[in-house]
Amino acid sequence: MSTVTIDKAAPTRNVKYGSMSRDRTWALRWSYFFLTLFAVFSLLPPIYMLITSLKGSAEISAATNPWWVFHPTLENYAGLLTSNQFCDFS
Repeated sequence: MSTVTIDKAAPTRNVKYGSMSRDRTWALRWSYFFLTLFAVFSLLPPIYMLITSLKGSAEISAATNPWWVFHPTLENYAGLLTSNQFCDFS
């Protein structure tokens, strides 16, 4: 039979309750921050193109807020789909 001796002078480790340590939690938070930042910068150009496509010619050239559509119109889409200038395959 063996006996187990416990060394009382040995350094002890504080037991943390939870699934992740504090360092891993902060690493995860920074990862999500930079992932969100990357997603925002990646999605800004398509969103700006969509906003601009909903504006009329006069509103595009006006010196107003470029991120706001004051008078939305589908005029650009109708012109794109009905004009043969854009899809001339000959």
